[in-house]
Amino acid sequence: MTKKRMRMRFRRGLMTGRFQPFHNGHLALARQALAECEELVIVIGSAQFNFIEKDPFTAGERVSMIHAALKEAGVDLARCYIVPVANDENNARWLAGLRSQVPPFDALYSGNEFVDYLARSQDPSVAVRKPEFANREEYNGTHIRALIASGGDNKKEEWERLVPPAVAKAIVEAGGVERIKMLTRSDTDPNRW
Repeated sequence: MTKKRMRMRFRRGLMTGRFQPFHNGHLALARQALAECEELVIVIGSAQFNFIEKDPFTAGERVSMIHAALKEAGVDLARCYIVPVANDENNARWLAGLRSQVPPFDALYSGNEFVDYLARSQDPSVAVRKPEFANREEYNGTHIRALIASGGDNKKEEWERLVPPAVAKAIVEAGGVERIKMLTRSDTDPNRW
């Protein structure tokens, strides 16, 4: 057994999020998980949603953003899986459904009280790990999208400092700034159609 493997507390960790967009708080959580786990599964939730105000980016765009951000940060990509997963509206089977779509994991990284409850009640053997959040008010997808929507070039740096440079570049290249502004002005709630 190698020294590296002996120091790892968990074989494989999992973190979930919509990553709309992937921000510096997410990157810090990935680093936290990789310091404790041999490998990390990053689950892109709500993969079926895109081009709506709450979820402006496609699953494919989010995969690319996360991959680019991890690579730029010097994270060993051989230790990471990025898996898009569509929502399951039946919360009683959430963990079993998730487990059927991702590699096995023994630690779940979550700052969401409801996710923590579901995981603990559905599989007490999974270790639920709390993120070491830094500045959660700013490192928040809703806040970042609001900054993008409200700004012009003068607000650009306000949202860009909250995401890894690779993500800022991906957002701009995908037309994400214009998309978010347009979606904010439009009725994109799929429940109203």
